[in-house]
Amino acid sequence: MSQHVTAETIRADAARHLGIGAERLTPGVLLAEDLGLDSLAGIELSMSLEERYAINITDDELSEVTTFGQLEQLVLAKVGSR
Repeated sequence: MSQHVTAETIRADAARHLGIGAERLTPGVLLAEDLGLDSLAGIELSMSLEERYAINITDDELSEVTTFGQLEQLVLAKVGSR
């Protein structure tokens, strides 16, 4: 991927996938409680980010994520380790 990956690009891509405004995706927002993501929606979001950024997020890693900030940091770490 030639695009430079930043927290802002991840936020924009996640918001687009979820069909919400990027301003709702603050670091502390709870994916399940605040955004209503169930486990299937969380998996679909992670798969979308995996495809977009050519990374792999394991089930164990995903199960540890409760906030958007944690997901954002996970994606940034994965992209940085490629």
